[in-house]
Amino acid sequence: MKLNSLVQWFLKQRASLPWRPEDPHAKRDPYAVWISEVMLQQTQVETVKKHYIAWLKDFPTVYDLAQADEENVLLHWQGLGYYSRAKNLHKAAKILIEKYNGDFPKNRSEIEALPGIGKYTAGAILSMARHESEPILDGNLIRIFSRLHLWNFLPTSKPEQDIYWDEARTWSQGKNAYIINEALMEMGRTLCKPQNPLCPNCPLQQECKATSENCSSQYPPRKKSIQETWHGVIVIIESADGKIFSVQEEDTPFLKGQRGLPLFEFSKAHGKGFPGKAERWITPESIEEYHWCGAIKHAITKYKIECQVLYIRSKDKSKKSSHWVARANIKQAFANSLNLKALHKALED
Repeated sequence: MKLNSLVQWFLKQRASLPWRPEDPHAKRDPYAVWISEVMLQQTQVETVKKHYIAWLKDFPTVYDLAQADEENVLLHWQGLGYYSRAKNLHKAAKILIEKYNGDFPKNRSEIEALPGIGKYTAGAILSMARHESEPILDGNLIRIFSRLHLWNFLPTSKPEQDIYWDEARTWSQGKNAYIINEALMEMGRTLCKPQNPLCPNCPLQQECKATSENCSSQYPPRKKSIQETWHGVIVIIESADGKIFSVQEEDTPFLKGQRGLPLFEFSKAHGKGFPGKAERWITPESIEEYHWCGAIKHAITKYKIECQVLYIRSKDKSKKSSHWVARANIKQAFANSLNLKALHKALED
């Protein structure tokens, strides 16, 4: 009965999304499922929509993705965060071409062995693309299962993970597993929300122990959040012909692999002198003038960031290279919030 209620609710209420076919029973392109599920990890649905459409337009198949250069792939990922996901997509696409003739392997363990693909993503591909009776377990399902059974723990240890995955397997039995899995994810996103869940509208309210005891907001227990403070300098170098210098970030624990403004850790960035670390990108002889613009604050994953913004005007014109970006294109080229805050601070404040 609970499965029937869930399915009926989903078929009636399912949102229209770019990665969903009009027919809820249609099989899907495994590549498209893979891209959407990786984008949706740690990212809001509304943010993913436009990126997914643009991605599929420029990389419509796994062949197109495999043949793209990494910088172009990372450029398409800007605004989604966690850039290792884009790098892994690129690596996995090449493996799929070289080893599997552009298709996903049939065996779940082989899918999970691809870069960046874990148990959840492998299950989503097998379930939604191929309609196999495979379990999935994401944050939405963890929250639902915790509330249904009043489980006051998260799947952090192996025994706890096994409990949640066993529950997911129970729900994914039968020929309609693909509908059940997607219905649970939709329910978690729209009804069984982390805050202010809409329990009266839930198709599983009769089976939910948290609803019956009016304590849904207490489940699941919250993760212990450990934030690290990071102090640094973000550098804006403008050429004599008005272009902005960019680099591919590798030195900080966040934004790795993303093209953006030069950035380095520097705990004593409040002085008025010129930091020697900035000479990595411009020599003192090339500097027309520089000044400190003030501080910006930002948060990325577990990092609480405070950056001093350093503006440098170069005597030299820009060279012909992908490192230099015209002012008219900076919002697209530096499409992450930290870079955009720094640019606004230096160029518009």
